Amino acid sequence: MESSEDIALIGERQAAARRLLTAPIVTARTHPEDFAVIRAHSDWLIQRFHRILDYQLTVAADHARLAKTGLVRPVVRPLTRASGAHFSPRAYTYLALALAALVEAPPKLPVSRLAADVRAAATEAGLGLDPRDRMAERRTFAAALRHLAEWGVVAEREGALAEYARDGAREVWLEVDLELARRVVAHPPHSAPDPSAYVEGMEATDPSSDEAGEVALRRMLAETAVVYRADLSERQRERLAHHQWRAVAQLGELLGCDAEIRAEGIALVMPDETEEDRGAVFPSGDPVGQAALILLERLIARLRPEHTPVHAVPVPPDILRAELAAVVAPDAEPRRCWARTALPHIPDQDDLTARVLRLLRGAGLMSNPAPSAVGYDGWSLLAAAARYGGRRGRGPQRADQTPARDEAKEEGEATESVRGAGA
Repeated sequence: MESSEDIALIGERQAAARRLLTAPIVTARTHPEDFAVIRAHSDWLIQRFHRILDYQLTVAADHARLAKTGLVRPVVRPLTRASGAHFSPRAYTYLALALAALVEAPPKLPVSRLAADVRAAATEAGLGLDPRDRMAERRTFAAALRHLAEWGVVAEREGALAEYARDGAREVWLEVDLELARRVVAHPPHSAPDPSAYVEGMEATDPSSDEAGEVALRRMLAETAVVYRADLSERQRERLAHHQWRAVAQLGELLGCDAEIRAEGIALVMPDETEEDRGAVFPSGDPVGQAALILLERLIARLRPEHTPVHAVPVPPDILRAELAAVVAPDAEPRRCWARTALPHIPDQDDLTARVLRLLRGAGLMSNPAPSAVGYDGWSLLAAAARYGGRRGRGPQRADQTPARDEAKEEGEATESVRGAGA
């Protein structure tokens, strides 16, 4: 029988592994407590990540970097700006150009010099980008630098990047972690005919050998909110059927998680920690998460299948439009909650709608065949969504009924009862 000290030690290691899985760059400057735990258990973490997921963990004196392989497209999580908007291709370009300039930068430099170096790197790459050109370019450049600051690559020593974004004449001195700047890109670009070929070479979701196939399955389970058997190739479905219990046990050893194994698929359930620690995309207590949860409950009440379980239930566009309108309307409870947060602005109805749909898609609860779908067409409820329906005292709603505004308020106040169940 394990002692309480052994249980505490295992729990500490697993919490560190979950932290690295959701935030692959942890530094002593940005997250000193997390980094201290990771460094204390570095040998265990390095060995387990390599054996179970074939990920390479590097723990240096002041930072830890988990370099992942495979699953490029299925688990991509876009970077976001301070407003919550996703990074544009231009913002990612500035991020890459800034890293290219920083790997040879001095330990301390002004942002004006970095902007000039980025302009030179862009010219060398044949790109017409200059962060000094106009305010929109400067703000995009500053957004990229703020992400590098969050990762610990740069630190503001004099001035603030937010001030520089508003006024290009404001100087900001940055301190650079050169070693971390070289490690941010986990897999430096190599020779490839074109960008798509490079990305294809990084993916290995259906390898031919059994050993590599099992590793790919474990990665998929660890990195994907819900793994549906219907989405797997025939070879991977067969492997999952034979090895699912072993895969879940190995991931439980590394991450301290439980699993739900059902006919439709498998989902890992992480311990109930803070959202930052567990990296859960759903449910969450922020207004977007609350709006998504209410929308899910309403759709389930209207579209629940009456007979055999199915992998996906199509959502008619008119029903999705009506339910979203009830949930994200200006006087709906999730919108009123937004006013009580410290976020810089309250998103408009279209913006909140897009965020809610992206959240449910990322959580494996809704799907759309279009990669960047933002409209009402083509959406389906997936099997895992059923766990968020059927609250007592709430019967199915007829498809021809128009949701009442007071119902939206009632549901917004009742979401606490299901918030603890992770996808």
